[in-house]
Amino acid sequence: MGKPVQPTFGFTKHTDKTRENVIKWTPLYFGKHKGKTLPQVLFTDPDYFFWAFEDGIFKGTLLLEARDIFSKATSIKVPDNENSDFAVLYYVHEPSGKFGLFEVIPHGRQNGEGRGESLRLDVIDMSIPYKWARYDKLGYRSFIRSMKFYVFGSSSFHLTKKRCEEFFSNPENFD
Repeated sequence: MGKPVQPTFGFTKHTDKTRENVIKWTPLYFGKHKGKTLPQVLFTDPDYFFWAFEDGIFKGTLLLEARDIFSKATSIKVPDNENSDFAVLYYVHEPSGKFGLFEVIPHGRQNGEGRGESLRLDVIDMSIPYKWARYDKLGYRSFIRSMKFYVFGSSSFHLTKKRCEEFFSNPENFD
């Protein structure tokens, strides 16, 4: 089995000009994530975001932001992939049937190669663990760790409020 590809990139950096276009995200005014913005929620508790979106919890301005961020969260570009050389493989954790991990692999590599059931996409889709099993906190911890590694360059990358918001404000990060 081939090793996962470790890209040599971080997320698309903002210049002074693009910083002016960072979206002003509305803080949640209710619930366990009160005071956080939707980009923060997506990186700290994506399962909650997808549940709340599906259940119609967001209203008004938050609904408009939730629709935008849902579209973005389900179509994140694989960085440094202008030539479509890479794909994203999502693996099922066999004993539980829940999300296991994802890795970015060269397009030529076969699906799964000894890892069990998998799904191949051309984008990083933050909704995959939720689609496979509701309330999968362990699966999402694995997902966010993989995302930090492939998108931000390190699985220990610290996602501050500012970084979360800048990532979801930059249209170059999405297909």
